[in-house]
Amino acid sequence: MIYTSRKDCLQIFRRQSPVTVLGPYKRAVIWVQGCEFACAGCIVPESWDEAGGETIVLEELAEWILAQPDIEGITLSGGEPMRQAAALVSLIDTVRRSKDLGVMCYTGYRWEQLQQQGTEAQKSLLDRIDLLVDGTYIESKHEDLLWRGSSNQRLLLLSDRYEQVLMAELAMGDRSAGMQFAVDLTGAFYFTGVPAKKGFREEFAARMQQHGITI
Repeated sequence: MIYTSRKDCLQIFRRQSPVTVLGPYKRAVIWVQGCEFACAGCIVPESWDEAGGETIVLEELAEWILAQPDIEGITLSGGEPMRQAAALVSLIDTVRRSKDLGVMCYTGYRWEQLQQQGTEAQKSLLDRIDLLVDGTYIESKHEDLLWRGSSNQRLLLLSDRYEQVLMAELAMGDRSAGMQFAVDLTGAFYFTGVPAKKGFREEFAARMQQHGITI
């Protein structure tokens, strides 16, 4: 496994809040930078390069999270969060000393693999996660699913925090929570969420380009 042991900062691709389509309730979402899986059809391939993104000090990121109004939790996406497990453990512990926020996390690894072969930092991160989405995205298995893109990916409750809300969501139908759209500081248009339709990014980008809008 590829990982870093740095604990004082994170390399991130993006941060956004509030987000309502990547986990229960309103959330602050952090996309970490760097991913070894490079899944075909990934909707954020810009997050693969470990040298990309921005470096942010954990204290600053924790302050940003705590300043977000009305959020219930944090979602960690990417990129691959398990590459920067030590820093994420520190971030979660810092935030939770001030506010009890839930943690949802995406990873390309399987839970069993992390339990058996993961580093101590990765296992510590698992101990702090309430809801885990595990497994790589497989384009040929794309389906319209709640908070995940392909049928091999699992929603795993690692605590009882989200048990009731997850059961309620699934009872209403295991389908995408939808998409959010925004403009970043550079004026670029971007979207957040798990598309119900395979190839969404390419189709959406083409349609926006027709109107002179870059994503």
